[in-house]
Amino acid sequence: MSVKPEDYIKSPPILANSFPKSGTHLLLQIVEPFPKVKNYKKFIASMPTITFRERSKINTIKVINSILPGEIVAAHLFYDEDYYKALIKLNIAHFFISRDLRDVVVSEAFYLSKMNRWHRLHKYFKSLSSIEDQIMFSIKGNSFLKTPYDYPNIAERFKRYAKWVKHHNIFSLRYEDLMSKKRRQIISDMVQFYLQKMNAGERYNLDELVQKILENINPQKSHTFRKGGSGNWRNFFTNEHKKAMKEVAGDLLIKLGYEKDLDW
Repeated sequence: MSVKPEDYIKSPPILANSFPKSGTHLLLQIVEPFPKVKNYKKFIASMPTITFRERSKINTIKVINSILPGEIVAAHLFYDEDYYKALIKLNIAHFFISRDLRDVVVSEAFYLSKMNRWHRLHKYFKSLSSIEDQIMFSIKGNSFLKTPYDYPNIAERFKRYAKWVKHHNIFSLRYEDLMSKKRRQIISDMVQFYLQKMNAGERYNLDELVQKILENINPQKSHTFRKGGSGNWRNFFTNEHKKAMKEVAGDLLIKLGYEKDLDW
Protein backbone atom coordinates (compact mmCIF):
# COMPACT_ATOMS: atom_id res chain seq x y z
CA MET A 1 0.00 0.00 0.00
CA SER A 2 1.38 3.40 -1.02
CA VAL A 3 1.16 5.94 1.79
CA LYS A 4 1.46 9.66 1.15
CA PRO A 5 2.51 12.30 3.74
CA GLU A 6 -0.89 13.99 3.44
CA ASP A 7 -2.56 10.74 4.53
CA TYR A 8 -1.11 11.33 8.01
CA ILE A 9 -2.81 14.75 8.08
CA LYS A 10 -6.19 13.38 6.99
CA SER A 11 -5.98 10.43 9.41
CA PRO A 12 -3.43 10.97 12.19
CA PRO A 13 -2.28 7.74 13.89
CA ILE A 14 -2.73 7.46 17.65
CA LEU A 15 -0.13 6.29 20.16
CA ALA A 16 -1.78 5.10 23.39
CA ASN A 17 1.32 5.14 25.56
CA SER A 18 1.45 4.28 29.25
CA PHE A 19 3.59 3.35 32.19
CA PRO A 20 2.79 -0.36 32.75
CA LYS A 21 -0.31 -1.01 34.90
CA SER A 22 -1.52 2.57 34.56
CA GLY A 23 -4.61 2.12 32.40
CA THR A 24 -3.46 1.05 28.94
CA HIS A 25 -6.71 -0.73 28.06
CA LEU A 26 -8.85 2.08 29.43
CA LEU A 27 -6.94 4.47 27.20
CA LEU A 28 -7.46 2.19 24.20
CA GLN A 29 -11.22 2.02 24.84
CA ILE A 30 -11.27 5.83 24.80
CA VAL A 31 -9.38 6.32 21.53
CA GLU A 32 -10.89 3.43 19.54
CA PRO A 33 -14.11 5.37 18.69
CA PHE A 34 -12.12 8.36 17.40
CA PRO A 35 -12.87 9.13 13.71
CA LYS A 36 -10.90 7.46 10.91
CA VAL A 37 -8.84 5.20 13.18
CA LYS A 38 -8.26 1.43 13.27
CA ASN A 39 -6.61 -0.77 15.88
CA TYR A 40 -4.55 -3.53 14.24
CA LYS A 41 -3.31 -4.60 17.72
CA LYS A 42 0.26 -3.37 17.23
CA PHE A 43 2.10 -2.87 20.52
CA ILE A 44 5.44 -1.09 20.99
CA ALA A 45 7.22 -2.09 24.19
CA SER A 46 10.60 -0.67 25.13
CA MET A 47 10.97 -3.79 27.32
CA PRO A 48 9.04 -6.59 25.55
CA THR A 49 7.40 -9.13 27.89
CA ILE A 50 9.02 -12.16 26.30
CA THR A 51 12.64 -11.00 26.52
CA PHE A 52 12.41 -8.21 29.10
CA ARG A 53 15.49 -6.71 27.44
CA GLU A 54 15.40 -3.14 26.17
CA ARG A 55 14.61 -2.91 22.49
CA SER A 56 17.28 -1.07 20.48
CA LYS A 57 16.68 2.51 19.42
CA ILE A 58 17.09 1.60 15.75
CA ASN A 59 14.49 -1.14 16.01
CA THR A 60 12.10 1.06 17.96
CA ILE A 61 12.25 3.87 15.42
CA LYS A 62 11.79 1.32 12.62
CA VAL A 63 8.57 0.15 14.28
CA ILE A 64 7.39 3.75 14.77
CA ASN A 65 8.05 4.50 11.11
CA SER A 66 5.88 1.51 10.13
CA ILE A 67 2.77 3.01 11.76
CA LEU A 68 0.03 3.60 9.19
CA PRO A 69 -2.28 6.63 8.84
CA GLY A 70 -5.17 6.30 11.28
CA GLU A 71 -3.58 3.34 13.06
CA ILE A 72 -4.00 3.01 16.83
CA VAL A 73 -0.86 1.67 18.50
CA ALA A 74 -0.60 0.77 22.18
CA ALA A 75 2.78 1.24 23.83
CA HIS A 76 4.96 1.13 26.89
CA LEU A 77 7.48 3.46 25.26
CA PHE A 78 10.39 4.96 27.20
CA TYR A 79 11.05 8.67 26.71
CA ASP A 80 13.63 9.47 24.08
CA GLU A 81 13.89 12.68 22.09
CA ASP A 82 14.49 10.71 18.89
CA TYR A 83 11.27 8.75 19.48
CA TYR A 84 9.47 12.05 19.99
CA LYS A 85 10.81 13.41 16.69
CA ALA A 86 9.82 10.22 14.84
CA LEU A 87 6.28 10.43 16.26
CA ILE A 88 5.91 14.11 15.38
CA LYS A 89 7.15 13.46 11.84
CA LEU A 90 4.16 11.16 11.28
CA ASN A 91 1.70 13.62 12.90
CA ILE A 92 0.94 11.00 15.54
CA ALA A 93 -1.47 12.01 18.30
CA HIS A 94 0.38 10.88 21.41
CA PHE A 95 -1.59 10.18 24.58
CA PHE A 96 0.34 9.21 27.71
CA ILE A 97 -1.42 7.91 30.82
CA SER A 98 0.13 7.56 34.26
CA ARG A 99 -1.20 6.51 37.68
CA ASP A 100 -0.45 6.71 41.38
CA LEU A 101 2.66 4.53 41.68
CA ARG A 102 1.29 2.95 44.87
CA ASP A 103 -1.65 1.56 42.91
CA VAL A 104 0.77 0.54 40.14
CA VAL A 105 2.86 -1.69 42.43
CA VAL A 106 -0.25 -3.42 43.84
CA SER A 107 -1.63 -4.00 40.34
CA GLU A 108 1.75 -5.20 39.07
CA ALA A 109 2.19 -7.63 41.97
CA PHE A 110 -1.12 -9.33 41.16
CA TYR A 111 -0.60 -9.19 37.40
CA LEU A 112 2.91 -10.65 37.32
CA SER A 113 2.32 -13.28 39.99
CA LYS A 114 -1.06 -14.56 38.80
CA MET A 115 -2.00 -13.36 35.32
CA ASN A 116 0.93 -13.06 32.91
CA ARG A 117 2.72 -16.42 32.90
CA TRP A 118 4.77 -15.42 29.82
CA HIS A 119 6.47 -12.46 31.46
CA ARG A 120 10.12 -13.03 32.38
CA LEU A 121 9.47 -11.81 35.92
CA HIS A 122 6.50 -14.14 36.51
CA LYS A 123 8.52 -16.92 38.11
CA TYR A 124 10.20 -14.46 40.48
CA PHE A 125 6.91 -12.95 41.62
CA LYS A 126 5.38 -16.42 41.89
CA SER A 127 8.32 -17.64 44.00
CA LEU A 128 7.33 -15.21 46.75
CA SER A 129 4.82 -16.75 49.14
CA SER A 130 2.71 -13.70 49.98
CA ILE A 131 1.15 -10.71 48.24
CA GLU A 132 2.96 -8.56 50.81
CA ASP A 133 6.34 -9.74 49.54
CA GLN A 134 5.21 -9.45 45.92
CA ILE A 135 4.22 -5.81 46.47
CA MET A 136 7.55 -5.16 48.18
CA PHE A 137 9.32 -6.72 45.19
CA SER A 138 7.45 -4.34 42.87
CA ILE A 139 8.44 -1.38 45.06
CA LYS A 140 12.13 -2.24 45.51
CA GLY A 141 12.88 -4.30 42.38
CA ASN A 142 16.18 -6.18 42.30
CA SER A 143 17.27 -4.83 45.67
CA PHE A 144 14.52 -6.98 47.23
CA LEU A 145 14.91 -10.07 45.03
CA LYS A 146 17.82 -10.30 42.63
CA THR A 147 16.96 -11.21 39.06
CA PRO A 148 19.12 -11.25 35.91
CA TYR A 149 16.86 -8.57 34.40
CA ASP A 150 16.87 -4.78 34.44
CA TYR A 151 14.31 -4.32 37.21
CA PRO A 152 15.19 -1.37 39.47
CA ASN A 153 12.82 0.16 42.04
CA ILE A 154 9.50 1.68 40.99
CA ALA A 155 10.81 5.26 40.90
CA GLU A 156 13.71 4.35 38.63
CA ARG A 157 11.36 2.44 36.34
CA PHE A 158 9.00 5.42 36.10
CA LYS A 159 11.84 7.87 35.38
CA ARG A 160 12.29 6.15 32.01
CA TYR A 161 8.87 7.54 31.04
CA ALA A 162 8.71 10.69 33.19
CA LYS A 163 9.59 13.25 30.52
CA TRP A 164 6.48 12.32 28.54
CA VAL A 165 4.34 13.72 31.38
CA LYS A 166 4.91 17.41 30.65
CA HIS A 167 6.36 17.24 27.17
CA HIS A 168 4.85 19.68 24.67
CA ASN A 169 2.64 18.34 21.88
CA ILE A 170 1.69 15.33 24.00
CA PHE A 171 -1.63 14.82 25.76
CA SER A 172 -0.70 13.59 29.22
CA LEU A 173 -3.43 12.38 31.55
CA ARG A 174 -3.86 10.62 34.86
CA TYR A 175 -5.80 7.42 35.44
CA GLU A 176 -7.37 8.88 38.59
CA ASP A 177 -8.89 11.80 36.67
CA LEU A 178 -10.54 9.39 34.23
CA MET A 179 -12.10 7.62 37.21
CA SER A 180 -13.49 10.88 38.59
CA LYS A 181 -16.12 13.45 37.65
CA LYS A 182 -13.52 14.95 35.31
CA ARG A 183 -13.88 12.01 32.89
CA ARG A 184 -16.22 13.67 30.37
CA GLN A 185 -14.20 16.89 30.21
CA ILE A 186 -10.90 15.08 29.82
CA ILE A 187 -12.27 12.93 27.02
CA SER A 188 -13.65 16.03 25.33
CA ASP A 189 -10.19 17.63 25.56
CA MET A 190 -8.62 14.46 24.12
CA VAL A 191 -10.99 14.47 21.16
CA GLN A 192 -10.29 18.14 20.46
CA PHE A 193 -6.53 17.45 20.66
CA TYR A 194 -6.99 14.76 18.01
CA LEU A 195 -9.26 16.83 15.76
CA GLN A 196 -6.72 19.66 15.80
CA LYS A 197 -4.16 17.17 14.53
CA MET A 198 -6.40 16.45 11.53
CA ASN A 199 -7.48 20.08 11.26
CA ALA A 200 -11.11 18.97 11.06
CA GLY A 201 -12.77 20.06 14.27
CA GLU A 202 -15.81 21.56 12.55
CA ARG A 203 -16.65 18.39 10.62
CA TYR A 204 -17.51 16.35 13.70
CA ASN A 205 -20.05 16.73 16.47
CA LEU A 206 -17.93 16.85 19.63
CA ASP A 207 -20.75 15.96 22.03
CA GLU A 208 -21.76 12.92 19.96
CA LEU A 209 -18.16 11.71 19.79
CA VAL A 210 -17.67 12.07 23.54
CA GLN A 211 -20.89 10.20 24.28
CA LYS A 212 -19.87 7.41 21.91
CA ILE A 213 -16.55 7.12 23.73
CA LEU A 214 -18.16 7.07 27.17
CA GLU A 215 -20.40 4.21 26.04
CA ASN A 216 -17.36 2.27 24.79
CA ILE A 217 -15.64 2.24 28.19
CA ASN A 218 -15.92 -1.15 29.86
CA PRO A 219 -12.93 -2.12 32.05
CA GLN A 220 -14.11 -5.74 32.33
CA LYS A 221 -13.49 -6.21 28.60
CA SER A 222 -9.75 -5.92 29.32
CA HIS A 223 -7.88 -9.25 29.60
CA THR A 224 -5.72 -7.68 32.32
CA PHE A 225 -8.68 -6.42 34.34
CA ARG A 226 -8.61 -7.33 38.02
CA LYS A 227 -10.13 -4.41 39.91
CA GLY A 228 -10.60 -0.85 38.77
CA GLY A 229 -10.62 2.33 40.78
CA SER A 230 -7.98 4.39 42.47
CA GLY A 231 -6.56 4.37 45.99
CA ASN A 232 -6.79 0.58 46.26
CA TRP A 233 -3.23 0.56 47.62
CA ARG A 234 -4.66 1.54 51.02
CA ASN A 235 -6.21 -1.93 51.26
CA PHE A 236 -2.85 -3.67 50.77
CA PHE A 237 -0.05 -1.46 52.01
CA THR A 238 1.52 -2.35 55.35
CA ASN A 239 3.63 0.08 57.34
CA GLU A 240 6.70 -1.58 55.79
CA HIS A 241 5.35 -0.90 52.30
CA LYS A 242 4.72 2.76 53.17
CA LYS A 243 8.24 3.12 54.54
CA ALA A 244 9.81 1.51 51.47
CA MET A 245 7.66 3.54 49.08
CA LYS A 246 8.59 6.81 50.80
CA GLU A 247 12.27 5.89 50.60
CA VAL A 248 12.30 5.12 46.88
CA ALA A 249 9.45 7.28 45.51
CA GLY A 250 8.26 9.65 48.25
CA ASP A 251 9.60 12.75 46.54
CA LEU A 252 8.39 11.55 43.15
CA LEU A 253 4.81 11.15 44.45
CA ILE A 254 4.96 14.77 45.66
CA LYS A 255 6.36 15.94 42.33
CA LEU A 256 3.58 14.12 40.46
CA GLY A 257 0.95 15.74 42.69
CA TYR A 258 -0.24 12.65 44.57
CA GLU A 259 0.96 13.87 47.96
CA LYS A 260 1.94 17.20 49.50
CA ASP A 261 4.56 15.70 51.84
CA LEU A 262 5.73 12.40 53.32
CA ASP A 263 3.10 12.40 56.07
CA TRP A 264 0.86 9.63 54.75
